[in-house]
Amino acid sequence: KIITLSLKMASLSKRPVDLFLVLSFLIFAVIALVIDFTQAYHGPLDRIKGEVAWPPPVFIEYYKWWCNEVDPLLGKNPLWYQTLAVLSPIIYIPFYLFAIYAFIKEREWIRIPTLMWAYGLILSMVPITLEQLYGEHCSKNIPLFWSAYGAYIVVPLLAMVRVANTPVFRQRLKVE
Repeated sequence: KIITLSLKMASLSKRPVDLFLVLSFLIFAVIALVIDFTQAYHGPLDRIKGEVAWPPPVFIEYYKWWCNEVDPLLGKNPLWYQTLAVLSPIIYIPFYLFAIYAFIKEREWIRIPTLMWAYGLILSMVPITLEQLYGEHCSKNIPLFWSAYGAYIVVPLLAMVRVANTPVFRQRLKVE
């Protein structure tokens, strides 16, 4: 009789933290594609005039509302902030796509990129948060600000804890 041993992946539904991270990466990718692209490409809010090719008008209207009601820093979009926004479509979207794949398929190579992404995102949130709370362009609605931006601190911290140990994913042996 021949015994075959193979590695078996656990279903994503049985890994709630990984499922949460995958969904967060998906949401962050969409936000980077729409909001961060708008911030990086179009500049300050007062420069967005008429129809734009991307994003769709409904997102531009939401962006304008958000800037006016919650986030004047985003509306003013100083050069340092616009520069940070350029990182999202160029660096973070590829990371999100690779991370979604790696967390679903349990790929160990995602550990170091996740730590780098998490550190970078948390580090960039320091000046944004300080400006929003105490700076020249303070948020008009701190609870709403935290409801949106808080995820950019909580999710990276969770991801860092999740990948802190090696192996990142437990290997399960399946005996056939």
